[in-house]
Amino acid sequence: MYSNKGVTIVELLVVLSIFVFVIVTAVSIFVSTTQQQKSILKEQELLNQVSYVIEYMSRRIRMTLTDANGVCPGFGYDYLLTNYDSVSGFYQGIKFISDDNNCYEFFLDTDGIFKMRFQNNLYSLLSPSQFDNFTIKYVRFIINGDKIIGSNSASNPLGPRITTSLDFLISQKEKVFQTTVSRRNLMRLFQ
Repeated sequence: MYSNKGVTIVELLVVLSIFVFVIVTAVSIFVSTTQQQKSILKEQELLNQVSYVIEYMSRRIRMTLTDANGVCPGFGYDYLLTNYDSVSGFYQGIKFISDDNNCYEFFLDTDGIFKMRFQNNLYSLLSPSQFDNFTIKYVRFIINGDKIIGSNSASNPLGPRITTSLDFLISQKEKVFQTTVSRRNLMRLFQ
């Protein structure tokens, strides 16, 4: 014989609590995944910005001209390192004339913002205020692998190599971008 007793309140509460637990768990996983994805996208955007800045600087540094007028960085010089940091012993800026005959200076300012001076105007390239949990630890420029060299003259028979290193913290993780570029000899290309 079959008897239809119905559902008791205890059984209903057990099923309902299991259902609520499953829904709450699914929503928490969704929210956590969404927050993680937002964090990853912000970090990716920052890395894209840093990569662009490094590539832009490298392109300009590679196409440097020797200063023939004594205006920037100085008569007979290709590069002049600026913003010496006595604590680390490294230069945090570089000044030169690029192939467009304009004076460029890239440097880490005392306010922690990586800037470019171009035609006597300052431009912020990387600023901690643009991104959450972002701090520039240091920017370093080195000529020919020697941190004590502060400039390179055209009389140097070796083609200058400029190493740029950018170290920053994002969400308590340290990231370092470093590249070394050498100057193109434009005269040799057209001879």
